[in-house]
Amino acid sequence: MKIGTKGRFATTTALATIGLIAAMIWWANAEVDDAERQRRQTAEIARALNDLRLVTFEYILHRQPRARDQEREVAGRLQQLLERNPFARPEQTEVLNDLRERSTATHRMFAELLTTSAADGAAPQEETVRRFEAQLSSRLLILQQESLADAFVLADFATERIHAAQRRVVLVILAGLGLIAATTVIAAWLIHRSVLAPIGRLQEATREVAAGNWNFKLDSGAQDEIGEMSRNFDGMTQTLRESFVQIERKNQELATLNKEIEAFSYSVSHDLRGPLRSMDGFSMALLEDYGEQLDDEARDYLRRIRAASQRMGRLIDELLGLSRVTRAELSVKSVNLSAIAREIAESLEQQQPDRAVQWVIDDGMTVQADKSLMQIAMQNLLENAWKFTGKTDKPVIRVGMVEHDGKKDCFVADNGVGFDMNYADRLFGAFQRLHHESEFAGTGIGLAIVQRIFNRHDGKIWVHAKPGHGATFYFNLREPEHERHEGHLAG
Repeated sequence: MKIGTKGRFATTTALATIGLIAAMIWWANAEVDDAERQRRQTAEIARALNDLRLVTFEYILHRQPRARDQEREVAGRLQQLLERNPFARPEQTEVLNDLRERSTATHRMFAELLTTSAADGAAPQEETVRRFEAQLSSRLLILQQESLADAFVLADFATERIHAAQRRVVLVILAGLGLIAATTVIAAWLIHRSVLAPIGRLQEATREVAAGNWNFKLDSGAQDEIGEMSRNFDGMTQTLRESFVQIERKNQELATLNKEIEAFSYSVSHDLRGPLRSMDGFSMALLEDYGEQLDDEARDYLRRIRAASQRMGRLIDELLGLSRVTRAELSVKSVNLSAIAREIAESLEQQQPDRAVQWVIDDGMTVQADKSLMQIAMQNLLENAWKFTGKTDKPVIRVGMVEHDGKKDCFVADNGVGFDMNYADRLFGAFQRLHHESEFAGTGIGLAIVQRIFNRHDGKIWVHAKPGHGATFYFNLREPEHERHEGHLAG
């Protein structure tokens, strides 16, 4: 059963329980109200009987004519009360019927008493009449006393019913509380069994997997959403196990490939350099020993062979450098780019003292990076700027740092020949050149090495340029976590 279905079932059960308890309380309260109505009616009957008794006493004592009207009014009110029958029990109905009969009898006897009194006023009283009147009065009072006693009996019945109804209300409330408690316990047990326990097992599974136990299986066998989640979790761990196996296999293949690359690099750096040195050396020997015997065209061929072998040597060096950049282990620490740039600038000026280049290098440029790799990157960027300003009248090379969107970007800018930005996507590819070698010498590997270096640091490099107006290379590196945190706190 789905958790949603369980939730709807629990809600329906709770509402049904509340409705049942409400109905029971309403019924018990209706019983109390009905018993209270019976008690009020019996109290009114007792009050009317008591009024009738007082009217009878007053007439017997004072013989006033207004007693007739009073008795008629009270008797009529009593008759209306006795005509209503709110009682359901047979003994109550029997007592009510007795009250009706006595009420009729007392009304008739009171009328006879009035007739006797009227006759006494017309003739001298006789002993027989007085005796009859006394008996009639005594009988009338006895009947009224019995009626009043029956009214009290009805009141006792009503009071007893009130007490019984109140006890039922208490029992209903206790039963309702017990039902709510039982429902709560059952609901808590179901929630623990169907929700909390599976979630606990899922939490245990996450801890096991986080600890590296990828063979842990969770499947609870339930058919609800948590059961489906546990099966999906097992499927995920199974997929991860298979992925880890593939990763391990790929790592082994990569290790093998790295060994092959190292072997190839060794072969390139030793086996290929020998033939190249031989070509260059023998070409130079020919030029030195037999140059006078050769014509100009032959000497030019030999010079071309030497230049090609030397260029091949430089390409091999660049390729080996690119390989080392890719495989080198990073040692990240604070690097002063300003100092590195000044050292490279001094070296370039010493190599070509005849050139007058204006250097503008900002102070305090510090990054977190591998110093040796950043030395290589700055060397390539500054040598490019030095090379491509070789034909500029007033060359200027700037090295600085700017802030864009809260991030610091470093740059190397020059006012050299520049290039068309339509070809910028080719700039960082190996052996990709935007200028012919006859114009500007180079192997086309330098910027590819620079991009690899910044990729190793999770940074990036990009360029803005325009033909005849130079180029600006921007780059940034990933900011360490603690520096970002301190920056946020300072902000």
